[in-house]
Amino acid sequence: MDKDFFFIGHRGTRTDLDENTLLAFNKSLEFGANYIEFDVRKTKDEQLVILHDPTLDRTTNGRGSLRRFTYKELKNFKTIIDHTYIPLLSEVLKKLKGKIKFIIEVKDENISNKIVRIIKDLGIFGDSILSGRNLKDLDYIKKNYPHIITCFNITYGSGLTLREFMNLSRENNLNYNFDIVCLRSNLVSKEFVEVCQRNKIRSLAWNFLNYNDPINKIITLIRLGINGILFDNHQNIPLIKKWFKLN
Repeated sequence: MDKDFFFIGHRGTRTDLDENTLLAFNKSLEFGANYIEFDVRKTKDEQLVILHDPTLDRTTNGRGSLRRFTYKELKNFKTIIDHTYIPLLSEVLKKLKGKIKFIIEVKDENISNKIVRIIKDLGIFGDSILSGRNLKDLDYIKKNYPHIITCFNITYGSGLTLREFMNLSRENNLNYNFDIVCLRSNLVSKEFVEVCQRNKIRSLAWNFLNYNDPINKIITLIRLGINGILFDNHQNIPLIKKWFKLN
């Protein structure tokens, strides 16, 4: 079962290292992730970089909106823990190509086409999933690139709520064209997983930082039938892989 499971390094890792950095991505790879998930935004000069927030404040020693800075200016700022830099999307894909697969969260508008061009030019179209919260954007991606796998982050999604997703499925009227749906872990239920299975949509769960026993929560979701976990702590990946072997 575990060979088809998504062991995803969430922003690489969110524990001990700075998220969304090459150090974090390599650490999740070292601990057994088969995917890394990260967030893509654009700078003032339209460069695509990997940063979760729209501002620099939380994760770097910089202040203000990312969109205020060119990439050259951005290189003057360092991350909080490891004092490293905000990487370019193309740099990360080139360095990790062939070593791991990618879930690319589209955070800004009007960058999907450029992301697709980059992954096609690098020959990693089949190793990349485009993810987002805006259903309209995902529909656009699917319409123009029907073979790419898409993931809808429904927890805070725009265009379709979790309640609507569940109700439409009960009515056999689920007419949406995404391949994977991602939901915050505390909202995942047996019914949700069954809805996904019935509609041939794979399901992922995220956010395990606030549990006293995240391993137990992850195992509970696996037993429900979840298809993958976004691991906040890279050290939990081998523990779950061990559990799979014993079960």
